[in-house]
Order: sequence, then structure tokens, then C-alpha cells
Amino acid sequence: MNFARLISTVTLVSCVVAVALIGSSCDKGHPPTPAEKGAADRARLKWNLATTVEAYKTAGHTNPAWDDSAEAALTEFGRARAQALAPGEDGDSIIFNSCATAVAAGCDDPMIRYLQLRLSAAEVPYAKSAEAYAKLAPDMEASAYPKIRKFYVWLRTQHMVTDAYGYGTNIPQEYEQLKAWSWASSDLGEVLDDRAMPPEEAYEACHEALQIWDGSADRYATMYHACEGKFPSGWKNEASILLLKGEANIHFAWDARGGGYANTVSNAGWNLFSEHLGIAEKALSRAWEIKPSEPRIAYQMMRVELGQGQGRARMETWFKRAMQANSNYYDACNLMLFYLEPKWYGSPEEMLAFGRECVTNTSWGGHVPLILTVAHTEILKALTDDVEKANYWKKPEVWQDFKAAFNRFFEVNPQETNWYYNYVLYAYQAGAWDELNAAIPKLGSVNYNFFGGKEKFDGIVAEARLHAGGGKVKD
Repeated sequence: MNFARLISTVTLVSCVVAVALIGSSCDKGHPPTPAEKGAADRARLKWNLATTVEAYKTAGHTNPAWDDSAEAALTEFGRARAQALAPGEDGDSIIFNSCATAVAAGCDDPMIRYLQLRLSAAEVPYAKSAEAYAKLAPDMEASAYPKIRKFYVWLRTQHMVTDAYGYGTNIPQEYEQLKAWSWASSDLGEVLDDRAMPPEEAYEACHEALQIWDGSADRYATMYHACEGKFPSGWKNEASILLLKGEANIHFAWDARGGGYANTVSNAGWNLFSEHLGIAEKALSRAWEIKPSEPRIAYQMMRVELGQGQGRARMETWFKRAMQANSNYYDACNLMLFYLEPKWYGSPEEMLAFGRECVTNTSWGGHVPLILTVAHTEILKALTDDVEKANYWKKPEVWQDFKAAFNRFFEVNPQETNWYYNYVLYAYQAGAWDELNAAIPKLGSVNYNFFGGKEKFDGIVAEARLHAGGGKVKD
């Protein structure tokens, strides 16, 4: 059966069948030797360069006026995809600037247009980005570029249309007619037939494709099995493929359990939940033995512990492994915080203690310090007393935590000035007028939509100035 048709016409797949398909035994792998790792890294880089810069030379819109810039962008992109950038190398800037130079010289190559869209999407309204992707995707599909590059263009197109318009009847007819997901799944099926494709690249493509169907139990399961059926038998001990297997079985486990309270889960649901988590644990444990420096494996083992509940010591072990491998791993910290919520295995006091550690631990960076603000936000959500809720932001210790979190965040991320929007809003809610007045000028050209419109933002500014001037807010 055609790969795309298999995905688009699927009916519900039995979880019992999923267990039988995924739970087959496989031989134990071994960590790669330095020579094996070096060879694998070189093969991945070679494959990425072949499907980007080398493909441009034969399939792209070449022209001496922009070839050097286009090839520079594609070479850097290929190196970034292969995780071959040097420490501190700003690949995004190199790609963006090279693309800009090529386009200014007249380049209309679909891969160059794609890279420019990818790196400028955050600065462009979703609807505009969706329109640009919708124009690009058919051009890319009609080109002679490799299927893997076409797959990602269609996938990004689907994501952008969804971001702009949501699902169902909200999507404009012209975007529905593109059938972006059908094209993406069809291209992915052909991509996975490429025996030169490194397993890490297969993982990345399948992982992203599966995320499209995260909310659909039947389509997710069918997509996973369709991908798995394409994998060469020699991949059964590849860490990345075992990671994908672990992720899928965690997904199957929670689908079987459902999202209700524990007393609403059937015995069959509990049995499948336990069975799938056991399969995931086995796959991820083997993956960690093979590649004990991969933070995503440790993160997924944290998800296994969330379901199995064997104890915080086990959770701490996998959390520490994740952070040792990636000291900026926000998702791992967020999952640890979730684990510490009272509805799971912790308490508000433990949540705050962990959140404060995310601020004070100087080994951690990135967005990790903001976990403390998430802790307070989640604690506030759980409150049932309206008066307590209304007064929560006014507690001095709450604002001190927020201030400490943002101070640390801006210390390690001085370029992330867009986060001053959040800081301003939190300072306003807390009535921290001095900090609010100091932060407002840092917003630059204000995006009023963030605050609910210009009128609401102007009200915030007026109230902050009134307090700064010693005046009183009228009832």
C-alpha cells in the first residue's frame, strides 16, 4: 500500500497489535568506538552536504551572480543538520546572511527561499509566513532536489498553516487544496527507502512527522508502524531508532491510560499502560548503553519514571544525566517541575525549591532560570480560593522570585530582549512599579497585541507613571 495512503486512510490501530509489533526482542548493542563514531559523523555530514549544497549544483537555480552565497548558505545548513558546527559557531547568522546576499543578487532557488523563510518566520505574522510557504512548497516539489528536502518544506508548510489558522474549517480552502500533509508523508515514504540515509536523519524526520499526529492515537500509531516498517534490519541497535521506539511507546502508554483520574482507568488500560512503558524502558535503556551522552534519551526515561513512579531518586538520576549532557535543557527542567506537582509526586514547597535551584545553579543556562516563574504560575492555577488567587501576585516573595529569575535569565541571554514583554506584564501584576517603569523603555517598538491592544498597554504605562509620581490610583 502507498505510504501516504496508508497514513491518510487509517482506522484505529489496536494497542495490542502495537505491543506485538514493537515488543520483539533485539540483540544488545554496544557503545560505538571513537573510530566508529567518527565514521558515522563523517557519513552523516557527507549525506547532508550531498542533499543540500551538492544537490544545488545539479538541481538548483544556479547562476554565477549568486552561486558563492547560495553554496555558503547550503554548506552551513548541511553542517548544522549534521551537528558538525564548531563550538560558538553562529550557523543561523551565516545561513541567513548568505541567503540574503544570494536573494539580493536575484536568486530564486527554492532551497534558498526555504532557508530564508525558516530563519525569518519568527519576525513575520503567521498568515504571511503561511502564504510564503504555500507558494514555495509546490515549487520545491517540482524541483529535482532530494525528497528529504521536499519533505521538510511540506512539513513546515503544514505547521505554518496550522499555526496561522488552526484546524478544520478554519483553514482557507486554497491551503487545504495544497494537501501539504499528503505530500509530506508521500515524500517521507520515499526518503526512508534511501539506504544511504543515516539513522539519525531518519529519526529526526520520523520524530517530526509523528508530532503532527500527537493528538490522534490511531494516526500516530499507524505513522509509527509505517516508518518502522521501512527501517533496515541493521538499525535495530541504533540509539536514535531505539529512542524513537521509546518515544512511541510512551505515547501508546498514555493513549491506553487516557487523561482521566486514576480511578477512571480500566484494568485493560492499566495493563497496556504498564506494558508499553516497559517496552519503552527497555528500548531507552539499550539506547543509553549505546549512546550515554544523548540528553533526549535521559529525558524520555524521565517520562517513563513519571508513569511508573518508582521514586524521586530514579527521577533525579535521569534528570542529572539529561542536564549533564545539555546544561540548557529547559524541557528536562520543566518535566522535573511537573513531576514535583502535588498531583504527581511532590508539593508546592518542592516545586519552589527546584525552581529556585534553576536560578541559582550557575551550571545551567538558556531558558532554565524561567522555570521558577512557571512554578509560581502552576501553583497559582491550583489555588481554589478567589481571594488567595487575587492576592498571589502581590506577595513580596513571589515578585522577588520573578525578579531573580529574570535577572539571571537576562544575564545569560542578553540578546533575548523580547522577554521584557513578559517581565513588564509580571511586574504590572505584582505592582512592582519601579521595576515596571525601568523595563517599559526596553520594549522598543511595542507589539500592542501582546498586552491586549494599545489601549490596555497605555493603561499599564499610565498606571506605572502615576505610582512613580507618588499619585494614587483611583477606584
